[in-house]
Amino acid sequence: GSSSFHRVQMLACASAAVQGLQVGQAAPRPVARGAATMKDPFAFTLGVVGDLHMDPRDLDDSFEGRSHIKKILDEAGTPGSTYVCSLGDLGESKPCWEGSPELYAGTTACHDHAAEYLSSFGVPYEVVGGNHDLEGIDEFATDAENLEAFCRIHGKPAPQFVREIADKTVLVGLTSTIFRGAKYTSHEVTVDDEQLSWFEDFVASKPAEEGWKLFVFTHAPPMGSGLRVLQENHVVNGCCWLNHSGGKNGDPRT
Repeated sequence: GSSSFHRVQMLACASAAVQGLQVGQAAPRPVARGAATMKDPFAFTLGVVGDLHMDPRDLDDSFEGRSHIKKILDEAGTPGSTYVCSLGDLGESKPCWEGSPELYAGTTACHDHAAEYLSSFGVPYEVVGGNHDLEGIDEFATDAENLEAFCRIHGKPAPQFVREIADKTVLVGLTSTIFRGAKYTSHEVTVDDEQLSWFEDFVASKPAEEGWKLFVFTHAPPMGSGLRVLQENHVVNGCCWLNHSGGKNGDPRT
């Protein structure tokens, strides 16, 4: 690592994955008296929020969780370099309106509500889409239409995101783009070829040898990471990693 002090507040909730690539470790730099107002170009504060699965009928836990994280962001945040990243699956995958069988997850109402909630932390936010964020099957006929609504409502020009949060320190996120078109199960988390191609080019343009540090966010961990999520669900379905469908009935190539 370098001699710079990288100040990171990582607030991780739920089971979705965060992968840090070439994140330098550094010893704290002594701060002289009277220097507290000087901005460290390498300092940042990041709150990471996992699967929210918000239910509009019962938001007590959502508000309580926000109060805990917001307190830290407000008290220990880095002025001008404090952010929140959501790892997707924003709404509850159940009917949430009385008398309607429509699932809440992935709908316009769900994403409007989630955008309002994530904005209420009082700092800029980024979000990657999980499989359930495209589950508005009664409202949208295709994954593409659902993805367009997701991106538009959350102010995303593309499914992926990139944000430089400190000097040569970058957040990168990749979104799942398939629900209706999942080959084996709707629990699959699939990043399309277009995003992967963009990601490879972006990583190549930010070499660690030049001091770049990347934090990469996806809804599921990449294959080979050794991480598994939701044993009773994703592992038995053979879809516990990113772009992976396996197991007894899985794709023999994986």
